[in-house]
Amino acid sequence: MGNTAIVGFGGAGYHAARALREADPDAEIHVYTDSPDAPYNPMLTTYYVAGRIDRETMMPYGPAEEIAAKLGLCLHRERVLRLRARERTLVTASGEERRYDDIVLATGSHPLVPPIEGLSADCGAVYVMRTPADADRLLARIREGISSALVIGASWVGIKVVEALCAHGVPTTLADMAPRIFPTATLPPVAEEIHRRLEAQGIALRFGSGIASIVPSGGGLVSTFSDGASLRTDVVALCLGLRPTVDIVDPAEFGMGKGLRVDLRMRTGVPHIYAVGDCCEAYEMITRQSMNVNLWANAFEQGEVAGRNIAGVPAQFGGNFIHNITHFLGMDFVGLGDNRSEGRTVSYRHPTEGWQLYAVLTGSGIGCINLLDNHAASGPAKAALIKRLTAPGTEIGPAARLALRESGLPADIIAEIGGY
Repeated sequence: MGNTAIVGFGGAGYHAARALREADPDAEIHVYTDSPDAPYNPMLTTYYVAGRIDRETMMPYGPAEEIAAKLGLCLHRERVLRLRARERTLVTASGEERRYDDIVLATGSHPLVPPIEGLSADCGAVYVMRTPADADRLLARIREGISSALVIGASWVGIKVVEALCAHGVPTTLADMAPRIFPTATLPPVAEEIHRRLEAQGIALRFGSGIASIVPSGGGLVSTFSDGASLRTDVVALCLGLRPTVDIVDPAEFGMGKGLRVDLRMRTGVPHIYAVGDCCEAYEMITRQSMNVNLWANAFEQGEVAGRNIAGVPAQFGGNFIHNITHFLGMDFVGLGDNRSEGRTVSYRHPTEGWQLYAVLTGSGIGCINLLDNHAASGPAKAALIKRLTAPGTEIGPAARLALRESGLPADIIAEIGGY
């Protein structure tokens, strides 16, 4: 029996604690968190703002104290200021210094807020969306009354914030310096169709121009873009992506990219120090490089792998996989793979139902798949892509072919993406 510290109690930290407890009933497990909330799903914050779920539903595992009692955890509600990695020692805000046999860093990520001219820390009309507190703050402002909003960042979070604002009848503009929505996932024809549908719903779009300044004006904000155009709104939401939260570590002690680099057992370069979830970079199946991929499912698996390995039960992470599945404003979008892939494009539009598929076929298989309005095909399409990635030159199996056929794809398209 050893003593383990888990720093951070989001999805990754929770799964690390649960897996460790299941594998080692006698382990001494300490969890550190300065969040007032239980482990929560960040993507559910926008559903809460939109009024589709209540606040407690953002926290699918229940109250933190109940989790701690069930799993036999020692829960420390305090901030960790520093990790002395070689000594395996945590330094907390209360001045405590404690050494552990193993430490799991599950510190997550935080919204990127770049320096923007005119934007000050005390500007109350600018919002981000990551935590329940962020959601509470935006929802309170909406209830006070908003006549207009600007969402900067056409990301997965950005479009869900747009949807939440629209659910409250707030006229909204979506802007991004990229040329299209979901720029790391969409292929151009799919993005064009999404743009058309958004504008048909009354959402204004501004793509291809970055934000130059955000200046308070008359109780609202004037946002000026790099092309010189300006827009006045009551509020601005910044949805410009996430950055790993790794401020407690000394980068000189670790292998670092955007996050802490780990192997398939979730070990960092420092013995007995693990990293899981948004704060780490792990093997990515498509690029075959270390990559930070902020997905809930990845965090689950990585936490479980770390917990089992600490307990002496060998486990390996299957690898990050670039995929995004989201429903928004009456649309279902699935993006699988790397949309920078070069190759031959195969497309299909269902003649009566109107859903669309675009796939980029490379020399070794499938590079990218986009599905619009057919989430039923996402599972078998993902299976086909993973099969072609992990075993180049092979065909997808009969079960996957059948599933694709049942989702509505014709035999010739299935043959194209299935490799036979």
